[in-house]
Amino acid sequence: MNTNKSSKADAQGHAPARVWTVANILTLFRIALIFPFLLKIKGGSFGQALFIFFIASVTDFADGYVARKYAQHTPLGRFLDPLADKLLTTAGFVVMAIPHPGFPSIPLWLAVAVVGRDLLILSGSLVVYALTGFKDFKPTLLGKINTFLELGLIVVFLGFHSAGILIFLLPLCYAIVLVSVVASGGQYIIEGVRIARSHPRLRRL
Repeated sequence: MNTNKSSKADAQGHAPARVWTVANILTLFRIALIFPFLLKIKGGSFGQALFIFFIASVTDFADGYVARKYAQHTPLGRFLDPLADKLLTTAGFVVMAIPHPGFPSIPLWLAVAVVGRDLLILSGSLVVYALTGFKDFKPTLLGKINTFLELGLIVVFLGFHSAGILIFLLPLCYAIVLVSVVASGGQYIIEGVRIARSHPRLRRL
C-alpha cells in the first residue's frame, strides 16, 4: 500500500528531491579541494596548486555532464555548482594577492576589483529581491566570460610561475581581467536596474 502511494507520488512529481546524487557529491568534492589548493598557493607550491586546480576543473565538467546525462539536476546542485566556482576563484585571488617573502603575488588592486565586483552583485541582487521579490537571476554573457577569464588567470599565474616562463605577460593578463570585471559588473548593474524598473510596484513610484 505504501509502495503504491510512493509510486503515485513519483508520477505526480511530488517525490522529495534527491540530495546525495553523484553530481552533487562531485560538486561538494570540488568545494573540499579549495582548502588544499589555497594551502599550496600560500606555501608557494604553484605546480601542486595547479594540479589540484586541474582536478577541480575536471570535477566541474564531470558534475555537469552527470547531471545532464542521468537527469540529476536538483535545486541544491543549481545552488552549489556556481557557488563552488565562485568560492574557488574568489579565495584563489585573495590568497594570491597576499604578499609572501620570496613568493610572487598578483596586484592587490586586482583582487580588490574581483572581490568587490562579487560583493556588488550579491548586494545588488539582495536589494532587487527585497524590492521586487525577483529571484530568477541568471548569469549574463559578460559574466560567463569574466568567470572564464578569472579562472584562466589563476591557471596562467600558477603555470607561468611554476615553469618560470612568460611571466612578463602577466601584467597584460591582469589588465584583461580588470576590463572584464568592470564590463561584466556594469552589465549586472544595468540588468538589476532594468528588473527593478519593470516591476509593477516600482513603476508606480
